[in-house]
Amino acid sequence: MLAPDTPFGHNRGMLYAVYGTEIDKARAKKDALVASCRKQRPDAEFFVIDNENFSESALESLYSSQGLFVKKHIVVLDRVFPRKKVKEGEEETKKENKDAVKESILSAFPMIASSESVFILFDEGFDAKTLVLVKKYAKDSYVFGEKKEKKGYSENITFSISDSFASKDKRGAWIQYQKAIRQGIAPEAIYGALFSSIKMMLLAKKTKSAEDAGANPFPYKKAKSFAGNYTENDLNEMLTKLNKLYHSIRMDGGELEILLEKFLLEK
Repeated sequence: MLAPDTPFGHNRGMLYAVYGTEIDKARAKKDALVASCRKQRPDAEFFVIDNENFSESALESLYSSQGLFVKKHIVVLDRVFPRKKVKEGEEETKKENKDAVKESILSAFPMIASSESVFILFDEGFDAKTLVLVKKYAKDSYVFGEKKEKKGYSENITFSISDSFASKDKRGAWIQYQKAIRQGIAPEAIYGALFSSIKMMLLAKKTKSAEDAGANPFPYKKAKSFAGNYTENDLNEMLTKLNKLYHSIRMDGGELEILLEKFLLEK
């Protein structure tokens, strides 16, 4: 008889997520889950899908069909999402293909979660949208190396990004940005922090004191110290870019996460 806390012991959805920046520990947990599943069902068919051999039809066949002689498969989705790093000059069609692959995987989550087979999703981390769906559909998640979000954490890390950017430490801003995305911080929150920071720097340039600006003394003082890194024209141009960026998403689609990364890395 199968224990209720092991993958094949559940009667409900069987999607498990194993992820985190401590990739060796995460991989060990993934391997342990696979070994446990294969021990429980030695006749179950075993599959590994990664971003090299992924196909939408293959994935669909695994969550919608059953093995020839047994009811269940064991499927590892091994870092199956396309790596979406910003590349200078990358063809738009390639970006669109990556987006299509990602969307086909995410749209399959409800079916995967209700499948009779066991699916183990393994990765270093997920973007905000993916993390929301993982939390929604995964029966269990095992996280290694990710800090648990505490009250105020989201606000603190978005301020770290905007402060690094304001001080012209683009590398630092990008590192903090990647960390925030891995932690599931919404890109909209980061956008808001950057926009507010730039707007406050512009206000600080045009006024002599927090009282004149009608602003809180602490953020005003910080903005005043950063404002010397930019001209008024620089700040106005950045605000215009952020406005256009956000409106282009609403009108034409696209991912705020990717566009914000480009904005942070612009010279």
